[in-house]
Amino acid sequence: MAVGTLLVQSDPTLLADIRRYGKFDPTGCYQCGSCTLSCDLVGDTATFPRRSIRYALLGLRQPLLESLDPWVCHDCGDCSAVCPRQSEPRISMQTLRRFLCVEYDWTGIASKLLQSKAWYLGSLFSVALVVLFLIVGYHLWYVRMAAKDFTTTALGLEHMFPLMTYYTLTVILVPLLLLFSRVFRIWRLTMAGGRQPRALLSLYVLEAWVYVYQSVTDSLMRKCPEKGRWLGHWMMATGVVMMLTVKVFALRWFQTDNLYPLYHPQRWLGYLATGLILYGVGDIFIGRWQAQKEIYKESCFQDLIFPILLVLTVLSGLAAHTFRYAGFALTCHFIYALHIIIATPMLLVEMSFGKWSHMVYRPLALYFLAVREKAARHALAAEMVPYAL
Repeated sequence: MAVGTLLVQSDPTLLADIRRYGKFDPTGCYQCGSCTLSCDLVGDTATFPRRSIRYALLGLRQPLLESLDPWVCHDCGDCSAVCPRQSEPRISMQTLRRFLCVEYDWTGIASKLLQSKAWYLGSLFSVALVVLFLIVGYHLWYVRMAAKDFTTTALGLEHMFPLMTYYTLTVILVPLLLLFSRVFRIWRLTMAGGRQPRALLSLYVLEAWVYVYQSVTDSLMRKCPEKGRWLGHWMMATGVVMMLTVKVFALRWFQTDNLYPLYHPQRWLGYLATGLILYGVGDIFIGRWQAQKEIYKESCFQDLIFPILLVLTVLSGLAAHTFRYAGFALTCHFIYALHIIIATPMLLVEMSFGKWSHMVYRPLALYFLAVREKAARHALAAEMVPYAL
């Protein structure tokens, strides 16, 4: 089949590959275009979900891998609401994003986690058990604490701060490095193919602001009909980024035995991040509970686990903080251990291979689309020069 000026071979295995990562059953679609017309985010450079689904049905693997459309989609569900054939394009786009996550991942781990609940839950529990073993081993063998004192004696937290600094940086930076290590692969798949106009380095530099702007504002979601949905997601993402930033750049200031007054920035900064996360996650869960639209009738298993782990991480951290200030040192230690046991698998598994990847891929897709658009304009202008002369 010819697409543009290049021949693209149809791959009969593509549809089966996609279906390994979720529901994808648009076989009843007769290409009426209602889904595309209903979407407020569709533009000249991104026409979805119709185009992406058509690539999948026709087995056009290369054009699908080059496509950035699935990441422009913000999962509002209007396309499914207007579909006359109940083909559920919103769910199909969700599945395509998981498929693309696997294609971007060079480790092969995402493929196992995103197509198997057993692998996904097993990885979370395995990491949690390893962390539990490390905590027990640290107290019994590294600190040489007597076993009989393990559950009855509270040690000052200062003994573990140097080690916890390196531990915290590791469990945050390793997943981030894994996530950003895929950027080159995404660029090669979506921007370096022969079907795309060649973009000069200067265009990437000039349009870099798009990535920063979209990462900070997620402005496209504000175009969705449900305006409150943007606020909840933005507050949750802002709270997470605030907390990660503090843990990476100001951990020694934030994690301390010192008891500060309520007005101290160390306290209200933590409270602010906690409030933003809880509001955002709460808004998401309330919306899913109250809404009657198709969008919330079938959710990806991993999509629900992530906010649950996030809430448990925040609440356990808040509980440890509360008991420490109340003077319950031993209780604080046990809750802090629980906090680490919950947070570590969330970071190592979810940040590297799960829902968190959207926080990087969506603004990256919009950035690349902006570069594509400018490159196409430059190419068109170059073609018109001989005619102008």
